[in-house]
Amino acid sequence: MPGPSKLDFEEHLELKKIGEDVFTNVHQPWVFYITFNVPGPVMMAEAAAAAYKTVPEGFMLDSLHTQFMLGPKADKPLVYKVQRVSQGRRFAVRIIIIEQDDKPVVAVTASFMSGQAWTGQAMKHAAAIQIKERIDKITLDDFVHMRTERGPFMEFQRLPLQHSNPQDPSTTIAPVVAKIEPPIKSPTGSAAHLLAIVHMSDYHVMDCPLSIHGVEFGLSKINDYERKQVPYKMKIMTSLNHTIHFHIHDGFRADDLLYVEATSPWAKDGRGMIHTKIYTKDGLLVATCVQEVRVIHDNEVQLRFLEVLTIENRLFMFSKTYQSFD
Repeated sequence: MPGPSKLDFEEHLELKKIGEDVFTNVHQPWVFYITFNVPGPVMMAEAAAAAYKTVPEGFMLDSLHTQFMLGPKADKPLVYKVQRVSQGRRFAVRIIIIEQDDKPVVAVTASFMSGQAWTGQAMKHAAAIQIKERIDKITLDDFVHMRTERGPFMEFQRLPLQHSNPQDPSTTIAPVVAKIEPPIKSPTGSAAHLLAIVHMSDYHVMDCPLSIHGVEFGLSKINDYERKQVPYKMKIMTSLNHTIHFHIHDGFRADDLLYVEATSPWAKDGRGMIHTKIYTKDGLLVATCVQEVRVIHDNEVQLRFLEVLTIENRLFMFSKTYQSFD
């Protein structure tokens, strides 16, 4: 098994076949420093990678719908069971059930389409990017203090909130710039770049409802290069479901700057709906996502405990959980 120091984005999604259309992860995944559960986007990307192994050559991932049921632990292998629901000349559908300890934890439906050229009457339009601020490179990566030899193999920088006039939380845009790092070895148009979009589609998108309502979630303020710690006003966020629709399968690279435009059309109490558009730096719409999240609060004593822990303390605790799969 390759050593953790040699992993990159493509290698960390490596799967091993253990049965007919059944696969398991080879490498222990990166996890957030607060929770030791496998991140949803990691499971989504690996589920899509497993499904890719069952479709004909030339078929590309077109949509993915994920329903999260349980949060599996990172120190135990995951099992990806692929069901071949349908296979046509243009479309193929697969259902992937992710299990741990013989219990289903996540259900994924993946749709693939072939690269056949469209011959019917054409329609063409796409929503234009609304993010006004642009950057040449990521200079304030929120993952810089969380990066380990296992990942997350990407960089994220939050940009200032963009408000409508008059200001309305339902139309406020929470912009993010993201990219895969280190660069992807596979060529433009390959499956690796689509899987990378899946992998990036969740991080900081979940922050959207909290950000537009000014709820602190432990990270420093936007554009704070001193990275001053802020208190937690919640314990953790979790996805209930997540849907991705790809609009193009070529013409972009996930290791180049991508602009993520997140809005929240609805939120109430501890739940929020998030709509996301993912663009290239030139404004080409790559994918749109719909996600529902839940914010989990904790009692005051536990929140105060989290508040006094620095990022370095939490990373030290997190590093002690690393164990390789045998």
